[in-house]
Amino acid sequence: MELGYRQGMRAFVRLSAIAAAVLLMAGCYFDQPLTGHASKNLNTWLLGVWESKDESGRVSRIMVTPANESRYLVQVAVPGKTPRTTKRYEFEAWSSKVGSSNFLTLRCIEGSGDVPTGAHVFAHFELLNQNNVRIRGLQLESAPSASSFELRKEVREKLKAGTLYADKMADWRRVEEVTWGKDGESIPFAPVRNPTL
Repeated sequence: MELGYRQGMRAFVRLSAIAAAVLLMAGCYFDQPLTGHASKNLNTWLLGVWESKDESGRVSRIMVTPANESRYLVQVAVPGKTPRTTKRYEFEAWSSKVGSSNFLTLRCIEGSGDVPTGAHVFAHFELLNQNNVRIRGLQLESAPSASSFELRKEVREKLKAGTLYADKMADWRRVEEVTWGKDGESIPFAPVRNPTL
């Protein structure tokens, strides 16, 4: 497809990794979300700061923080060849369940132009352990203007056929944690407890 058509503390980690992976894999962008509302409340396992190095040694970072009880705020920085060419994005994200599979829907709030404001990107994540996550983009052939119903239908069909996920994947490592207090207020960042995991 052309580029133009395009559960507490650990929730932050999964989400940020997904957003960066999707951007780096040049996924498709859609006018409508996979689901219009969150299928689950905030998963704190996704919260935190994540990093991934490319083959040139450049480090991409994602920060996932809670926006409310069911949505995340995801900030992404993808480095260019120079510091001035770093691309920055901000997404609102939520859990989207299709059948028995869980995905993330990310809506672009602000960005460097590659992802249109208001466009939606979808991703699948796999938590490898406490501090590592693998993100895969979805291979969808629907038109950018497809309805949420049409997008979910294609996801179900491709899941059944085993052709939903892109071959490319991105591995991300959590480097900082984000916690969320019982009163809903964010607690300041702290170093990862077990950085050698």
